Amino acid sequence: MPVPADVAGCGSFAADGATVGGAAGVPALRLPCLAGDMDVALEDLGGRPVLVNLWASWCAPCREEMPLLQAAYERFGGEVDYLGVNTQDTRSAAASLLSGLEVTYAHVIDQDKALLTALAVPGLPVTLAVAADGRVVDRQVGPVSAARLEQLVASAAAGASAP
Repeated sequence: MPVPADVAGCGSFAADGATVGGAAGVPALRLPCLAGDMDVALEDLGGRPVLVNLWASWCAPCREEMPLLQAAYERFGGEVDYLGVNTQDTRSAAASLLSGLEVTYAHVIDQDKALLTALAVPGLPVTLAVAADGRVVDRQVGPVSAARLEQLVASAAAGASAP
């Protein structure tokens, strides 16, 4: 299945030459964009706050939280960017799910689950709040609620670690 036309490309995540990741940041990985032919260097998310969500079409909790993420993207997309990381899945299954749920924010593909492995978490879903300087300031392992998602957005935007 082709990627739905309304799923964003990854152009807003193009490298600006300033690597912001590091010991407390997102692991240094390059992953292909679901829509288009560019790669995204996770250690350089462009110098702005980002909510990163690891998911897969075969993960029931991931499918359940996807509408919450889309709603947050529509509400808070001006202050925090959103990047989905389709994990250990097929491009066609990812495209089908995004189309069916009308999800429009950008996604990359991680077929080898390199990011999940680097984060040392047991499974999906995982949501990371990444500050503009590349630090992971908060994270949720497992399904996220609407209230928790707002906390993650606030943490990313403020660049402060959650208490």
